[in-house]
Amino acid sequence: MKPYTQIDDMTTAYIEAVYFTETGDCDQPGPNAELTPYFKARAYIECRNFLQAIKDLPEARNFDPKQLGHDLWLTRNGHGTGFWDRPEIYGEDLAEWFSRIAKAMGQTDAEFIDEVTT
Repeated sequence: MKPYTQIDDMTTAYIEAVYFTETGDCDQPGPNAELTPYFKARAYIECRNFLQAIKDLPEARNFDPKQLGHDLWLTRNGHGTGFWDRPEIYGEDLAEWFSRIAKAMGQTDAEFIDEVTT
């Protein structure tokens, strides 16, 4: 069994943000809908890639991976808050830099099992 890592914390928070924004409202899956295994794997890879992109920044070690996960989902999908909206956490320059990375990753849609059709 692999040890629990910063990527795991970030991915868990990223997925929590997915459920917050993508479930429970009209025309959205219910709060108990299950994400597809493919989406979960992609979420892990995207969080890993984000951490890889910022690994050489000394300040990056000080950020909560859970906050990074939430802000990555919110920023890349234009949910009205995210890195750019938290200079008190990241500082002005890094908030902008992290926002650019998230936007460069592009928007993505959550994929739920009950939405998959054959």
